Amino acid sequence: MKTRSFTLAMALAATGLALTPTAHAAEDYRTVGVSHADLDLSTEEGKEELERRIDQAAKEACGFGEAQVGTLIRTREQRTCYRQAKRQFDRHFAQIIEDAQRGG
Repeated sequence: MKTRSFTLAMALAATGLALTPTAHAAEDYRTVGVSHADLDLSTEEGKEELERRIDQAAKEACGFGEAQVGTLIRTREQRTCYRQAKRQFDRHFAQIIEDAQRGG
């Protein structure tokens, strides 16, 4: 059975990273899914759309859409969260993309 979506919470659980931007309590975890069931990952267009979805999910999970009082600059925690989330998503989907390119 193929996995058709991947949630950031699962990815971050593997690294021990908790999504805790300064505006949130330590218990506040965000779960963001990325679906690829409708994409043909054997094509460049499919891979590019998946990358857009991954980027958007990482930003959403790390609070990039939330306004910080007095600034539009992302916090260090948000930037670190984003980089780590992207790495986790990329690692997870690398095998799925490879399988799709081989016809599996």
